Amino acid sequence: MKDLLEYIVKSIVNQPDSVSISERESVDFPGLTILSVSVAEDDKGIVIGKRGRTINAIRDIMSINAIRSNKRVRIMVEEEEGAEKKEEKAPEDEEIKEKQPEDIVDEQEEDIFEDNI
Repeated sequence: MKDLLEYIVKSIVNQPDSVSISERESVDFPGLTILSVSVAEDDKGIVIGKRGRTINAIRDIMSINAIRSNKRVRIMVEEEEGAEKKEEKAPEDEEIKEKQPEDIVDEQEEDIFEDNI
């Protein structure tokens, strides 16, 4: 199974020499093989695809192969150790000041007043 995954991933990335696949058995789930894919940072987007479509297709192919071999497999894309996950930061209440209807009316009155001067 590792060879099939390596062949698929190397076929779609721009830097096939940087592809490495590590295989290990799951500690928590006996009989489950975990295959971790490591690629160059530039190729991660290619392997994952838009909305994860490419990696999900790869997982489907690997699952079909595993079922035919009476095995279970899980495919994971490794993240860089130094890479931080992008967290969406909620803006503070102080930063957001929604305009109240009174504010809008005041601004319009100021504009009208300035136009008349």
